[in-house]
Amino acid sequence: MSKQSASKQARRKKRQSTRNVNWLPDEVHAEVEAVGRLAGEILPRGWVFDDEYSNDEFLIWYYPPSGFESTEDDPRELVTRIWLSDPDHPQLILVGTEEDGSIYSLTVEQLLANLDAIEAYRVGDPAPQF
Repeated sequence: MSKQSASKQARRKKRQSTRNVNWLPDEVHAEVEAVGRLAGEILPRGWVFDDEYSNDEFLIWYYPPSGFESTEDDPRELVTRIWLSDPDHPQLILVGTEEDGSIYSLTVEQLLANLDAIEAYRVGDPAPQF
């Protein structure tokens, strides 16, 4: 290997080794950070990432303890769900909500402040006030 190509390779290796998460564009970095913050708060509390329904546009988590048994033709939501299409404005649908029912759009701070009430909600309870 020539001196010139060895020097070039060393510079390249140095550039690659100094890269970190900040090489992402600012808006992408902010989104990843926001999603990580939310996931870091809800996953230890028992929420489960829904890889079956999550896709390129939505990230979805559900809360298994909120679930209820229903009949096959019951149109209500079977578990409480949080989903993100915009990391700054998570959306929430409570267990037992009809297909055309209320979807709550919250800030991350509102969602986190109300997690106890959201997790305590069960079918037939009065809906929490946000």
